[in-house]
Amino acid sequence: MKVILIKDVKGKGKVNDIINVADGYAKNFLIKEHLAIPATEHNLQKLQAVLAANKAVEKAEISELQKLKAQLESLTLNFKLKVHNNKVFGSVSLTQIEDRLAKEYNIKINKKKFTENHNLTSIGLHYLKIKLHHDIIATLKVMVDKKES
Repeated sequence: MKVILIKDVKGKGKVNDIINVADGYAKNFLIKEHLAIPATEHNLQKLQAVLAANKAVEKAEISELQKLKAQLESLTLNFKLKVHNNKVFGSVSLTQIEDRLAKEYNIKINKKKFTENHNLTSIGLHYLKIKLHHDIIATLKVMVDKKES
């Protein structure tokens, strides 16, 4: 029996997948537990409409993320750290970078989106990669200078 999954089913498929399973499994488990619906002509048409709507929404999101990527790549954030005898005291954390982006540029980026999860502990220009989408990765420039004492 062909069914359309309405929830992820481990070992069978993901939401909106059309799968072929035994009649008893479909009727007694998948449909009864509201994990799937029968793949009738009406349900297949509804599925096509949902998939088209999802594709349109994803296309709009990707367009917005491309704009955000361009905005992030045009920025250079500046931070200052204390230096004594060529030794750096302190570091610049991803939380500080996240806060600076939110306060000064009104860009909300979760620090978990940074591909490298470490603090900046050296003077100079650093390039941080931010994964906005599975195929959209922005590079943010962060300049760390010596603090004048």
